[in-house]
Amino acid sequence: MTRFEIVEATLTAELAKPYAFGIADCFFLGIAMLDALSGSDNRKKFAKAYRTMAGAQRALRRRGHTSLVPLFETLTERCAPAEARLGDIVILQLGPHEHVGICLGSRFITKIEIGQSYHNLTDCIAAFRAG
Repeated sequence: MTRFEIVEATLTAELAKPYAFGIADCFFLGIAMLDALSGSDNRKKFAKAYRTMAGAQRALRRRGHTSLVPLFETLTERCAPAEARLGDIVILQLGPHEHVGICLGSRFITKIEIGQSYHNLTDCIAAFRAG
């Protein structure tokens, strides 16, 4: 499969799942893409580590991080948000919360409780290679 086909299949599968913290949220959207493009198996490492937004913050701190940025630095190579390519992982700052998103080219998609949302480069605070 081409990179485009992998990204399309992964996004379709992950966005079709009902939103659930710790199972099918923005973080696991990013983890699924990283696993699909790099051949890694990170989902098992993080599965069911939290069930609420507050639980997600506690799970992050238990791993020694206060932000999603240093967590993803332990998983893959960082790049400038403007250099992100199709399928790469981005961290979006949306209001008071960080969200994991996927680069679609010139836009970025993330999974939220009411579905999906699209964002611009100005919302990105970090980006990471996904394979």
